[in-house]
Amino acid sequence: MKVPSIAELALRIRSNQLTIPDLVGICLKRIDEVDSEIKAWVNVDSQHAMQEAYRLQNELHAGQDRGLLHGIPMGIKDIIDVAGYPTMAGTDWRVDVCTQHAPLVQNLEGAGAVILGKTVTTQFAGFDPSVTRNPAAPERTPGGSSSGSAAAVASGMCIAAIGSQTGGSINRPASFCGVVGLKPAFGEVSTSGVVPLSPHLDHMGPIANTVDDAVICYQALSEQAVGRMESIQVDVLRMDGFFRQAETELIQLIDDLAGHLKPLPCPVDFDELTMMHNRLMAGDAARVHQDEFAIYKDGYEVHMTAQIEGGRGQSQEDYQEALDYQLQQRQAVESWLAEDQVMMMPATTSPPPGMETTGSPKFNSPWSFLGLPSLSVPKGTSDQGFPLCVQFVGRSVQAVVSAARQF
Repeated sequence: MKVPSIAELALRIRSNQLTIPDLVGICLKRIDEVDSEIKAWVNVDSQHAMQEAYRLQNELHAGQDRGLLHGIPMGIKDIIDVAGYPTMAGTDWRVDVCTQHAPLVQNLEGAGAVILGKTVTTQFAGFDPSVTRNPAAPERTPGGSSSGSAAAVASGMCIAAIGSQTGGSINRPASFCGVVGLKPAFGEVSTSGVVPLSPHLDHMGPIANTVDDAVICYQALSEQAVGRMESIQVDVLRMDGFFRQAETELIQLIDDLAGHLKPLPCPVDFDELTMMHNRLMAGDAARVHQDEFAIYKDGYEVHMTAQIEGGRGQSQEDYQEALDYQLQQRQAVESWLAEDQVMMMPATTSPPPGMETTGSPKFNSPWSFLGLPSLSVPKGTSDQGFPLCVQFVGRSVQAVVSAARQF
């Protein structure tokens, strides 16, 4: 469904064509209408959301304007602490109610966002499929692990939502659901108050309907201003080799869009990098979950259990080798990718597959490992009508957004 952009909604609110309570009410009604099928939400607090809507509307009447996010309804992935909710992280035993927001939620509320509730995550942001359905393809996966956040935005139940990415958990579900996903650079958005999967790989970022909307959310999350993208010219290069391992429709999409672009000569062995990413993620998961896994092992799902046990079976030497390799590769990036260069490739290896999987993060996890910003944008549909998306990767959010504007 077509949803107005954040800038359009902000203009309507300030010109008295729409009130914040009206907008929040529309989203809550939409949740009532479709979430029994989509299953994107863990918890929604309608009463609190409406109270916030009236409070923020009164602020505008009094001349206090927090910016473009003032009054915009959002969802928060349920690995992120939001006061008044438990952070269940896809379990049935994490039931303690949080008493304070994670810093990123504080930043969003400071910018005027209305938090509607918590969106579904795969268990501990891992690879086990969630209950959430893909609004663009109800018999197919919405992706993971930010499945609820992507589905909630794609079905119009909120204007934007926050996800996390350790492998491909922002860009992949956004792509499968046909919306925009922005993974900032490593460390740009605080992970404090977030249930970790891998502290060396975890990123937080927005899922939204448009690139502009994602930028607005990013600025609030990171407390960093992003300049006018139109004024920044970047050299967009296509990625071949490893990134040709996609289904035919996605390869054709990239060839149609970027066939005229120079390929980037890249010294990275992406197969080796993927192996090191998997090793590091498993080792970190084993360390993060050591105590909890000992108590609740029977409640852990299949893929999460396998990842933790794989990490526990690693030698310290193998784990340290992955850490050292990550540091070397992150330091080497500037030797092969200039600040004004952006790589373009498919966002996923295929259209959304079935509900038995969350899909492959193969084309996303290298950028989580390297900590580079990645932006996925819908750019077509498959023969069966499923979303197909492209991905832009560079050394700054400003660069990848500029590249997206050129296309």
